[in-house]
Formats: sequence, structure tokens, C-alpha cells
Amino acid sequence: MLGTDTTMDDFQSEFRIGEKLLGAKHPVLIIAEAGVAHFGDIELARDLVDLAADAGADIFKTQFFDVEQLIAKRASHWQERLRPRNLSLDDAHELKDRCEKRGLIFMSTAHDQSRISWLRELEVPAVKVGSGERNNPRFVTELAEIGKPMIISTGMSYYSDVLETLDACAAGGCNQVALLHCVTSYPAPQNQINLAAMQTLDRMFSGPVGYSDHTDGNLAVLAAVARGAKVVEKHITILRHVPNAQDWKVSAGPEDMAQLVTDIRRTEQMIGSGEKIPAPCEKDGIGWALKSLVAIRDLPAGHFIAKEDLTAKRPGDGLLPNQLTKVVGCRLKRQIAADELILPEDLI
Repeated sequence: MLGTDTTMDDFQSEFRIGEKLLGAKHPVLIIAEAGVAHFGDIELARDLVDLAADAGADIFKTQFFDVEQLIAKRASHWQERLRPRNLSLDDAHELKDRCEKRGLIFMSTAHDQSRISWLRELEVPAVKVGSGERNNPRFVTELAEIGKPMIISTGMSYYSDVLETLDACAAGGCNQVALLHCVTSYPAPQNQINLAAMQTLDRMFSGPVGYSDHTDGNLAVLAAVARGAKVVEKHITILRHVPNAQDWKVSAGPEDMAQLVTDIRRTEQMIGSGEKIPAPCEKDGIGWALKSLVAIRDLPAGHFIAKEDLTAKRPGDGLLPNQLTKVVGCRLKRQIAADELILPEDLI
């Protein structure tokens, strides 16, 4: 039971974000997370939008905050580090317009209460909640009250923390939630990615599940897609080796973001329906790779077939070996030469 009136099954299994459908039967939703990789430079932010669009991502996402409201004075070094990496509301409107012109969905994370009104004014189609809102249910409920679907990262979270966050979503009236497994480290060590936790999230509630990546490289994203992620989030950057910055260490750039999107689409094609049946491309293989029952030696007409008279050899254009028991004991209508097929019409 989640809270008092809501269960884990009360969250919708699929829903729409902009023109994209999110759920088990739909293509993986790819979020290009620009974060603060613009470093407060609107020209660089425009270039990041273009990077996401050129790569074929579905969503361009950035982050909004007021330094004083986000970070306490006792962490003044963090205030000074992030202060220059901010955008204005006018900048945000410009980026949204650019996204729409480039065929991207625009989204953002509001890191403090002052930016919730920005999300409303920008009419974002969904709300992204960062892992840093673990154990902050009042704020999550305020975000849920915007009335849009929510995509929630679960870095640094225990099972009970995720339940609390979902309870806060329900309290705000939101039942359209996607949960992203995430490891909040820059970069996250590969032996601590724990992609199997995605399946835990998938079992625990009825909404879509995905993965927010903080690794160096793209392998973890592809592995997450192969394990069933329906949303993936990958940081993007243009600048590298930036002092006092960490996102670039886990980001795709102009050199590899497009390839990542291509590989995601290829990976999801490989997943298939899950039904265990021969693939259409195996039709020819059935003929040459399977085996048929053939005579081990010359067999005269009228001969009663014994098990020792037959063996299985390629190609598979006759009776399959699992028909042996039905053939043994039958009498031959005609002579069968060694290596010749035994066919149903040859039997009495």
C-alpha cells in the first residue's frame, strides 16, 4: 500500500508527453540533458539544442534554479560555482521556441520553489524531478500540482524513499509517473550501476521505468534499453575539461550523441516481441540447418524399419528426427538407398 488510498497499481502504464507516447508498447523516449552545460551562455545553450536535435533526441532538457533559494549560505562555494550557470526566463522562452522549431520537446527541472512558476509559464509538457528531491515530499507534491506527467530520477534512493516520492506525487494529484533508475556520481563506476534495480522499480509499480545515466561512455544506456528501459536520459555537452564542473565527464557530445541515438534505436529493434517463434529470416536456415531422417544403408522394399536403420542428416527437407518413433515398425513400399530420405508416402 502506498500512503492510505493509493496503490502502486494506480499509476498509468502509458501516457503522452507532448506528441510522444511513453509506455511498454512505444519507442524509447530519449532525453538529452543539457543541465547547466550552457554555463549561463545563451549562445552555447542554442548550440546544445541543435546538438540534441541533430542527434535525433526526443527531448531537450535543462535546469532552472535561484542560487540563494537552492543552496544555503554555509555552502557558499557551491553558490559561487553555480551562480554563473543560470539562465533567465527570457532565455528559457527562447530555448523552448528553438526546440519547437527543431522538432524537440522542451523540458526542464525546477530545483527550487521560485522556478515552479517558470514551468507553469513555459507550459512544459512534463515535469522532471531530480534525484536531489529524495525525502522532499512537500516540494514533489508542489511539482505534481502543476498537473503534468512527471519523470523522476531515483539516485541515492532506497525502496522506501521511492515509495515516499510516489506518495507525494499522488498527493499532488499526479498518476502519470515514470521512474528512472540513477546513480548520482560523476562518473558512476561501472560496477555500481546496478541496472538490475530497474527491474525492481518495474515490479514495484505500474508506470514506465527507465534509466538516467551518469557514466563515462554510452554502454550503460544501451544495456538499460536492452533490459527494458522506456525512457533514457543522457547528459550532453559541447565543452570538455571545464574546471569546477562535473557533467561533462558523463556527457555525450557532437562526436557521439547521434551514434548513441542510432544505437538505442538499433538496440530496441533487437528486443522484439518476446514471443519465442522462428524469425522470418530463419526460413532458409530451416532448410539447410535442420536434419531429416535418412537410411543408414540400402533398405529393400517390404522391409520393416528398425531404429538402427535410420539416422539424422542435413538438410531438413524430410521427416524431422523427432518423428523417428512414428517411422519405426512401418514397412517400406519401395527400396530406399543409403542416405536417401524416408518420406511418409514410402511407408505402409
